[in-house]
Amino acid sequence: MNREFLLNLVFLILINLIIKPFYVFGIDLKVQNVVENYSLYFALLNFSYIFQIFSDLGIQQYNNRNIAQHDYLFDKYFPHILGLKGGLSLVFLFLSLSTALILGYGWKELYLLLFLLLNQIFITFTFFFRSNISGLQYYRLDSILSILDKLLMMLICIPLLWGPWVAFFQIEWFIYAQTAAFGLTAFISFALTRRYLKGKLVLYWNKPLLRAILKQSIPFSLVVLLMNIYTRIDAVMIERLLYDPVTNKGIQEGNIYAAAYRLLDAINMICFLFAGLLLPMFARMLKNKEDVQPLLKLSSSIMLVITVSFSIAVCFYAQEIMPLLYVNYSPSMSEVLILLMIGFNSIGMIHIVGTLLTANGNLMSMNIVFVVGIVINMCSNYFLILEYGAWGAAISTIITQSFVALAELELARRTFNLSTNILFLGQILLFVIGVGLINWGLQRMVIPWFCGFVLAGICSVGWALITKIIDVRGILRVIKTKAA
Repeated sequence: MNREFLLNLVFLILINLIIKPFYVFGIDLKVQNVVENYSLYFALLNFSYIFQIFSDLGIQQYNNRNIAQHDYLFDKYFPHILGLKGGLSLVFLFLSLSTALILGYGWKELYLLLFLLLNQIFITFTFFFRSNISGLQYYRLDSILSILDKLLMMLICIPLLWGPWVAFFQIEWFIYAQTAAFGLTAFISFALTRRYLKGKLVLYWNKPLLRAILKQSIPFSLVVLLMNIYTRIDAVMIERLLYDPVTNKGIQEGNIYAAAYRLLDAINMICFLFAGLLLPMFARMLKNKEDVQPLLKLSSSIMLVITVSFSIAVCFYAQEIMPLLYVNYSPSMSEVLILLMIGFNSIGMIHIVGTLLTANGNLMSMNIVFVVGIVINMCSNYFLILEYGAWGAAISTIITQSFVALAELELARRTFNLSTNILFLGQILLFVIGVGLINWGLQRMVIPWFCGFVLAGICSVGWALITKIIDVRGILRVIKTKAA
C-alpha cells in the first residue's frame, strides 16, 4: 500500500502543480485585482461552505470508506444515495438562504449567494462520484477529475480576463463561469462513474436502506460541518463584525485577509490531495488488519517537509511575494500571510492524522475536539477581530489549528498505541532549525529574492534527506516492491 500511495501521490501532485497554481495565481488573483467587491465574494463564498455539509451529510466520506472496504456494495448503494443527495441539496439551499436573510444580507448578496450555493451542490456531487471511483481503487482517474473543474475555469476565464472585455469584468461573470465549470465537471464525473454500474441506473427511495446509510454517514457530516465552521467563519466574522458603510473597514480588512488567505488556500490543496488519497487506503488497511503506522509515518514525513519548507520560506519572503501578487498591496497583507503560514504546519498534520481517525471511525471523539475548536475560534475571533481586524483573525487561526492538531495527535496516539519516537521528534526539530537557517542565509545573499525562494526549497529538501526526515532507501525499497 505504501508503494501505491507514493506512485499515486507523485502523479496527483504533478498534475495539480501543472493546473491549480495557474488557476489560483493567474485566474483567481487576476479577478481580485480587476474587481472592486472581491471581499464580498470572499465572504459569501466562505458563508456557502458553512452549511455545505447539509447537501451531503457525510455521505462522501462514508461512501469512500465503505466502498474501499466493500466494493461489491457499489451497485446497490449508488442509485439510492444519488436520489438522497438530490433531496439534501434542496435542504442545503433552504438553510443557507434562510440564515443569510436572518444575518441581514440584501437582495444583491442573496442573488450572488444563490449561484455560489449551486456551485457547492455541483462540487458535492462531483466529490460523491469521485468517492466511488477512488473507493473502487481507480486512483489515477480520480486524480484527473480533481483538476478538471480548474482546467475548465481556465478555458472560460482566460478570454474574459485577457481579452477586450477585461475592462468591464464583473465578479458576477466569475461566479457564472464557476457554475458552468463545476456543473460540467459534475456531469462528466457522473458519466464516468456510471460506466462501472452493472445494469441500468434507476433511482430508488428505499427508506430503510436510506435510514441505515444516514445513520452511519451523519457522524461523518458532523466532522465536516464542524471543520467548515472553525476554518471558514473567520471571513464571515470580519465582514459582519467590522461592517461600516461609511469607513468600509469591513471591506478593507476582508480584502487583506482574503489576499493573505489565497496563498494558504493554494498550498492547502496539497493537504486535501493527501487526505483524499489516504482515506480509502487507510480504510482498506484497517479492514484487512494491516499495520497503518508505516504509511502514517511516511505520509506525515512528506507532509512535514512540504509544510515546514514552504511556510518558513514564505515567512522570510512575504514582503516580496505580496506586492508581486496584488495591485493594491498594503504591508498588512504580508503580516497576515506570515501568521497564516505559521498555522499551516498544524493544518498539514490535521489532514494526515484526521484522515486516519476518520478511516477508523473515531468520529465522536473528533467531533468533541472540533466543538472545542469552534468555541476557541469564535471567542478569540470576536475579541481579536474587533481589536486587530484581519491580523486578529490570523492569530485566532493559529490558536485554533494548533489546538486541533495537538488534540488529534493525542487521540491517534491513544487509539493506535503509537509510541513516542524521541529520535524522530529530534529529527523534526533539527529539520525546522535547519530550514530556518537556510532561509536566513539565502535572504542575506545578494541574489534576486525569487532565486533565494527557489533555492530555499531545494536546499530544504536536501536537508530533509540529510536529517533522514525522508528515508530515501525506504522509499526506493517501497517503489521496487510489487503492490500488495
